[in-house]
Amino acid sequence: MNDWGAHLRGPRSGSVMRVFLAASTNPFDLKAALLAGHAQHPVIIHFPIALFIASAVFELLAVWRKQAVFASVAYYNLLGAALTVPLAIATGLGAWRWQLEGAALKGNLRLHMVCALTSASLIFFLCWMRSRLRAKGFSPGIGYFAVTLLALMMTTLTGHLGGILSGVEAP
Repeated sequence: MNDWGAHLRGPRSGSVMRVFLAASTNPFDLKAALLAGHAQHPVIIHFPIALFIASAVFELLAVWRKQAVFASVAYYNLLGAALTVPLAIATGLGAWRWQLEGAALKGNLRLHMVCALTSASLIFFLCWMRSRLRAKGFSPGIGYFAVTLLALMMTTLTGHLGGILSGVEAP
C-alpha cells in the first residue's frame, strides 16, 4: 500500500506526536471540560457583551440611516444579550465558587460582582424598555440612549475588573 503522507512526516514525526498527545488532556473528556473550574466564564461572557455592543451600534445606525431593518437587528441583538446574561452570571458564580474557593467578596472581586449585576440589570431594563417601544411602534428617545450609554460604561468597567481578576490585565 502506498503511504501518500510519508514524505510530509519525516522520520521523527511519530515520536513528536506521541509527546504532544501525552502532554495534552483528553479532548473528548466532557466531564473535565464542563467542570474545569472557571473555564466557561471567560468564554461565555463574550456573548452578552458582544451582542449588547452590537445592539447599541445598530440602534445608532437605525437613527442615523432611518432604516427600520437596523432597529430590528438592534432589538434582536439586545434580546440575545438579555438571554445570555444569566448564563454568564451563573458561570461567573461558578468561577468564584470553584477557582476562588468561595473567597470573601472584597476589593476588586466585590466590585466586579456589583458591576456585573448592575450591567445585567441595565441590559434587562433596556430589553424591557425596547420591547415596549417596539410593540407601540415608537423609536427610542434620549432616555433610552442615556441608559444604553450608562450600560456600556458599566459593562466596560465590569470587563476591566474581570480582566484584572483573571490576570489578563495588570492592576
